[in-house]
Amino acid sequence: MLLHIGAHKTASTHLQSVLLANRDRLRAAGCAYFGPDLLRGDLKLPRARAVASVYQRDLSPLRGAVDAARAEGCRVLLSDENIHGGGPRPPLLAAGGVYYPQAEARVARLLEGLGVRDAVLCLALREPVAHLVSGWGHQYLAGRPMSFAEYCADVDIAALRWSELVGRLAGLRDVAQVLVWRQEEYGALAGRLFPALTGVEAAALDWPEALAGRASLVGPSARAMEEVPGIMARNPGLEPKQAVRRAMRRFPKSAQWPAPEAVAADLRAASCAQYAADWARLCAMPGVTCLTP
Repeated sequence: MLLHIGAHKTASTHLQSVLLANRDRLRAAGCAYFGPDLLRGDLKLPRARAVASVYQRDLSPLRGAVDAARAEGCRVLLSDENIHGGGPRPPLLAAGGVYYPQAEARVARLLEGLGVRDAVLCLALREPVAHLVSGWGHQYLAGRPMSFAEYCADVDIAALRWSELVGRLAGLRDVAQVLVWRQEEYGALAGRLFPALTGVEAAALDWPEALAGRASLVGPSARAMEEVPGIMARNPGLEPKQAVRRAMRRFPKSAQWPAPEAVAADLRAASCAQYAADWARLCAMPGVTCLTP
């Protein structure tokens, strides 16, 4: 069984949209896909902090569906970036110098509850500064505008290492392999990524025109972020989320209105260099498969 667990802000929504559009086609080809529409709906994942009896009870519908698919000989793919208990905001996303502090405990509990002993965990990575800036922008989309300093006040950006997270996950008893790729190359990876996840060639999938070549969740431009306080001041009764949407319509992210630059150039350069070195470490780790060299 494969678990695609994110990370947040790494094109997970786009990938899930393609998989959802092809669910019937994938099932006919022997891959049972369970995405957020099910894992947050009829087959909702249990609360991670639930006591054992409640956790097993709430997990029962999903386990039944997974067991049925496996009994049919299907490859099973679960995809939800909240599987590991994180969210696009610290301290769930990161705390100190650690990505997703609760990840291994929550993944381990889910695998044990599902009776899976040979899971492949699938995870997209992203350069840490860009990753945090994108998560910060997501707070605006959610109607929670804040400064970047406030957003990552308890995060040590320079200490973040994806290899640390992947090492924790690869060491879990019920994990056979961790499959990773870089968000920056997502668009060029379809020919390798979708077969790795589904066993079906990308060329055999239906690619809805609305999904072609675009991100599913586009954050605000720097200019839109700057505009939000003024919109709210001029419209006291306006909800923050509405103010953000109004600013984004006026100043959509584009070449004219670029994404925010939240950190100094030297910190961004250091983060990019660290990310490259970290990727090299990942490529050498046992039990880890990197889709890009």
